[in-house]
Amino acid sequence: MRTLCSFVIAIGMMGAPLAQAAPLAPGKPAGVKAAQMTGKEWLVLGGIAAVGIGVAIATSGGRSSNVPAQTITVTGATGP
Repeated sequence: MRTLCSFVIAIGMMGAPLAQAAPLAPGKPAGVKAAQMTGKEWLVLGGIAAVGIGVAIATSGGRSSNVPAQTITVTGATGP
């Protein structure tokens, strides 16, 4: 597990500089309006859905529902 975590962290650190765009031009707007209009809401909603599904799977425990145990009653009759 430690090796896997180290691998994921190393990949994340290598990819972080690649995500940076060119520096902003001085005196120009930062482009917030353009960033808001990209239509990436599905990423946020997909992430929320993935977390919800993960929590549901983690809390289910992999058990079937609790079915009450059946009891069998045997009555004997003694006759003459």
